[in-house]
Amino acid sequence: MKKLMIFLQGKTPGPVKALLSFLGIHKFISKLMGKQTAELAFQTAWAKKFRENKHKVLEYWEQYRFLEKIKTIVNFHEDTKVLDVGCGISTVLHFVNGEKYGIDPLAESYKELYDYPDGMNIQKAGGEDIPFADEFFDVVFCSNVIDHVTDPEKVIDHIVRVLKKNGFFILTVELFEKKAQRDAAHPQSLNKTDVMKLLHDQFEVVFEKESPWIGMRRYVRGGIRSKKNELIMTLRRV
Repeated sequence: MKKLMIFLQGKTPGPVKALLSFLGIHKFISKLMGKQTAELAFQTAWAKKFRENKHKVLEYWEQYRFLEKIKTIVNFHEDTKVLDVGCGISTVLHFVNGEKYGIDPLAESYKELYDYPDGMNIQKAGGEDIPFADEFFDVVFCSNVIDHVTDPEKVIDHIVRVLKKNGFFILTVELFEKKAQRDAAHPQSLNKTDVMKLLHDQFEVVFEKESPWIGMRRYVRGGIRSKKNELIMTLRRV
């Protein structure tokens, strides 16, 4: 099953892939796979593309996730302690300054697929149990990850715990108009009201913007259209 999913994601000719997408084959296979198996299959197919297209991923962050605006607000420098929750392979840590940490339940598998640059401390851990001391970080990123987790509220609670007072939380969330049954890797479908409930009164909004949800892989392939939006927020812990 894992090999089949990797084949469909990374090796299938374009016209065949389009037909399979139309027939819903990818969604069907994803539902048969476990959560981590589905995620590993995606990242395995994505690793080579990311290595070859880091400039395009940076372009995506700048155009659709407002990275330059975020940098202006946060003022990253070499001593800024930065955490990326659910970092995957193409983590934003590639594109910011600071003392860089990333956590992901599949970190050890990702290290076999991809050589992270020197200076990135990548550890195996989930967002529901972040293995760092209270108020350790100046900045925490969580980029289209909250819909992957089993317990979003617990993830937010841990982010609050490890983030310094007045520290910045950069959250990106794919938005849904109504609840949807997705796949093993995406158990959540959130709207803006859901997101605000998760945040409670623990943050103040510094910057907020909606942007077309294209996805990095689709953007690298040349796609620029999307029927959905994602919410990008820069929040300050109060």
